[in-house]
Amino acid sequence: MKIDFYFDPSCPWCWITSRWLLLTSNKRDLEINWKLFSLAWKNGELEKNSKNNWHQSSHRVERVMHAANKKGADMLSMYTTFGIRHFLSGDDYSDELIKEVLDQLKLDPKLLTYADNESIDKELIKSSKEALSAIGEDIGVPTIVIHDGKNSRGFFGPVLSELPTQEEAVKIWDSIVELSKIKYFSELKKGRNGGPDVYSTAKC
Repeated sequence: MKIDFYFDPSCPWCWITSRWLLLTSNKRDLEINWKLFSLAWKNGELEKNSKNNWHQSSHRVERVMHAANKKGADMLSMYTTFGIRHFLSGDDYSDELIKEVLDQLKLDPKLLTYADNESIDKELIKSSKEALSAIGEDIGVPTIVIHDGKNSRGFFGPVLSELPTQEEAVKIWDSIVELSKIKYFSELKKGRNGGPDVYSTAKC
C-alpha cells in the first residue's frame, strides 16, 4: 500500500506518529513517501523571519532537507536524525545542529546555506497545500494520505501520546484504514490527557 506521510520536524506529536508508522510497516506492506509540511507557513509565521521561533527554525531545517533530498539524500534518514537530536537529545534547530547532522549523514556541508534560501519556500508551500487539498484546510500534522489504486483518501492523525506496542500499532493502522474507506466519515477525537512522550520512541 502506498501512502504519503506529511510532517513538520518541529511537531512532537508528528514525531511519535512517524515512529508508529515505521513500527506498523514491520507487519504491513507499506510504501511510505515522506513529505514536508510547513507549520510556519500554515500558521502565517513566515513573515516573522525569526530563527528563534519554534516553527520558523523548523522551516529552515525543511529548506535544507528539501535541497538535500533534491540532491539524492534520503528524507526518512534526515527526519530520523534531526528528530533524534531534537526530540530525544533536546537540541534546538540551530545552524550548529544542522551542520552536525549534515556531517553525520555525510552530506555536503554547503547545504546549510539553503536554510535561509526563501526561493525553496514555494516548494514547501506546494507540498503543504497537497496535504490540505487531500484532507481539508483545518488540519496540520501528522497527516496521512492512502493511495489505493485509483482512489486516494486520508486523515489528520493519528495523534498518539506515546509509542504503542507492535500489536497495538497494527490494530490502530487496520482500524484507520477501514474508517478511511467510509467517504462520509470525517472526525473522531477525544481530549488529550498526557504527552507527548517523545522518549517512548527511543525504543523504536
